[in-house]
Amino acid sequence: ATSGYLGHYQPAKHALRVLRRADVRPDLERAALGQEFIHQASAVIILTCIARRIEERYGKSRGARYIAMEAGHAAQNVMLQAVALGLASVPIGAFQDAQIAKILELGPEERPLYMLAVGRAG
Repeated sequence: ATSGYLGHYQPAKHALRVLRRADVRPDLERAALGQEFIHQASAVIILTCIARRIEERYGKSRGARYIAMEAGHAAQNVMLQAVALGLASVPIGAFQDAQIAKILELGPEERPLYMLAVGRAG
């Protein structure tokens, strides 16, 4: 049986906090409109944000711009590292936000931005 972990990255500690042991890839696949490669991925990384944190400093319009730019930068770095390791990756923007938030047990202010499926090609 395939198992997995649902975790949350903690930047201050540069650590992954395990929320629960569970393979949520089938749920993520359904929330991402049935994109089958999600279920087959070795890892699915989901970038999220708490917009208030940046909007308080830069305002709503510029904050939204910075959030999008940073998500793109982070996604590109993950995909470049995947290539460096001989892996494949797929960026995913088509998903149902509310379902992803529920699967990930996100707080009321946190929202999903981007998904990255990473694994072996083929």
